[in-house]
Formats: sequence, C-alpha cells, structure tokens
Amino acid sequence: MPQRAHDSRCAAGIRHTPQEGDFAMRSPQAGIATRPIGIGSQILAISAAAALLAFTLGVGLASANAGDHRYAENTFTKWITVMGPTPYFASMGGIVGGDVGDGTFSGFVVTRTPNATGVVIDAIYQFHGFRHSFTAPVHVVQTGTTAGATAVISGQVTDGWLAGNMVEGQYTVGSCTHGGLTTTCFSGTLTILRGTHFDE
Repeated sequence: MPQRAHDSRCAAGIRHTPQEGDFAMRSPQAGIATRPIGIGSQILAISAAAALLAFTLGVGLASANAGDHRYAENTFTKWITVMGPTPYFASMGGIVGGDVGDGTFSGFVVTRTPNATGVVIDAIYQFHGFRHSFTAPVHVVQTGTTAGATAVISGQVTDGWLAGNMVEGQYTVGSCTHGGLTTTCFSGTLTILRGTHFDE
C-alpha cells in the first residue's frame, strides 16, 4: 500500500482489522454536502465516462509522458456513512491523500447491482485535499463481496482539479476503525490520467 495512504490513515487514527461482509455497521457521520443533480444524469455521465475511457486511453496516454502530463496519483480509504438519501443507494465518507494532499473523502453510491462474481457499482467520488479537490463519477466492477475482495475503477473528472481527464483506480475491501466504530472499508487509489482530456 502507498506510504502516503498509510500515513494519512495513521494521522486520522484509523486502524485496519480483518472484517467479513460487504457492509458492516455504518457510521452516522454524513459525507460533505454537494449540489443535488438528477440521478438519470448521473448514471448517464458515469456510463459515458466508462465508455470514453477505453477510447481516450489509446489517444491520450502517448501525450501523457510529455511536459507536465504526469499522472496525479491519489489514495483513499472510504466507508458507508448512511443508506440513502433518495435517490442514492448510500452515502460515503473517508480520508484521502497523495497528490491532492491529505483531506476528506465524500460521495454517493448511485446504483449497486450484485452479479455472479461480485457487484457492479456506479458512484460519485469527491476528493477534498488540502492542495486540490475534484469530483469524478465512476464505474466500479468489484470481484467478491467479503474481506479481501478487489475492484477496478474507471471514470472521468467532471468538476474541480484537472476536470475533463479520465481516472482509473482500484480498491480492496477490508475494515477500519473511525469515530469509535469498526466498519467495512474500501482502501485504494484513484489516478487522474493527465493528457486524456481532448483539449490537451
């Protein structure tokens, strides 16, 4: 695990322990409030971002090595804070680190669809670091549902730092203690792929 993610969790007093189950007890703490937008528009944006990623990677990755097109690597540990509110499946909170700087995570699970191998999720991730902040609708394919399960993330930054660029990432399901509660947590990375914006 990246050292900065470990340092951020230690600084926040978060302790990881083995945990079974997809969702454990939820923290009552809500994520940072955001402007409400229609769920149909959110799902459309997420689906479009996932489809666009495959195309733009081939075009944009060649230019990402030039100039200041260094990838922006960010870390997170997140958890479910509360189910809902409507129309969302659940709200999320957590901590972030890496190039955005240490800070907080917030977001929403828009849809969650179990399948034969795990679960497919459309979500909105919001990183609030002391250096940068951004919002990215993402598409998540999670394999497995218990501790140790892994997921692949794809999407696009729609607001804030490096808006318009694609993102990709991953997480592993585990557990952590925060605010006096032990819950299921999802720890991983989300990288902004500089150079995948059509205007760059």
